[in-house]
Amino acid sequence: MKPIRIFAAIDRFPEDDAVLLRGIKVATRHSVALTIVHVIDLPDHAASAARISTSRGQAEFAAHDRIEAALHQHGIDPVGVEIRVETGNPAERLVEICNDLKPMLVVMRAHHQPWIVRKLLGSTTENVVAAVHAPVLIVRPTIDKPYDRVLLAVDGPETAPPALSLVSALLPDAKVHMVQAVALAPQLKQAMLRVGLARSDLTTHHDMLVQDAEARVGSLAAGLRPRATWQVLRGDAAKELARATHAPDVDLIALGPNRSGLLTGVFIGSVMRRLLRDADCDVLIGRPLGTGMPNVIARRDPTAAQSANTLRPLEI
Repeated sequence: MKPIRIFAAIDRFPEDDAVLLRGIKVATRHSVALTIVHVIDLPDHAASAARISTSRGQAEFAAHDRIEAALHQHGIDPVGVEIRVETGNPAERLVEICNDLKPMLVVMRAHHQPWIVRKLLGSTTENVVAAVHAPVLIVRPTIDKPYDRVLLAVDGPETAPPALSLVSALLPDAKVHMVQAVALAPQLKQAMLRVGLARSDLTTHHDMLVQDAEARVGSLAAGLRPRATWQVLRGDAAKELARATHAPDVDLIALGPNRSGLLTGVFIGSVMRRLLRDADCDVLIGRPLGTGMPNVIARRDPTAAQSANTLRPLEI
């Protein structure tokens, strides 16, 4: 049986200092191992095999040295940390290693590639999020404060309990504030306008949806353990959730992947993509609790693990 571990994907320093620090803090908090992985993307050219081998060896040695220097700089004992330096396509190798190690949590930085590259291929972070079967914590390079208040994005009563279990297991001291965004679907709005309804009727219908959501979320929050405050937002989920993260007291937003499409594992949802781009705090993207987190939950609270395994994960 593989040891429970945190997986921290490192690219370069000082941009990834936050990844390193957050990874060691979570690993220390839960008394699990930390594995740091750096993937070297060597250029594909017609060099001789000997030259490629030499370049790879030099690059691996230099990367390992930089990681050890960063550990020492932050007062982290490298003896208790596994460092892996690999070569290949970063997204593909990170996914392969994650699937092999089966970590309880993946920590990585939000990568900002040129627009055209991101449009065609997606960033390394987005590709990893879409493919790995573990919760992924995406951290901002300049943010390294405690997760005191967490926004928990929900989209119905089935999704909130397991998502709250994940957040509570990972961050037992954080205060959780559930948020659900309610908007008229564009197709419904167009259909209502086509049959001759006035825009005031659309507003009335939207008000009814918001009121219904408030009743359901309020009732749900009253029965959740641990307790959580709640709020219903009016408008497009991607836009409103991103806007909510700009509040000064929000340290993290947690949500889950969109698993409803036929191309699951290839594309990620619009809400998730918008938050990776625009959120003003770190982002935790959940996974089914059977993929690693229950090991930590069960070690501390067997009833929480049992409850979590019977519920669906958050899907946005």
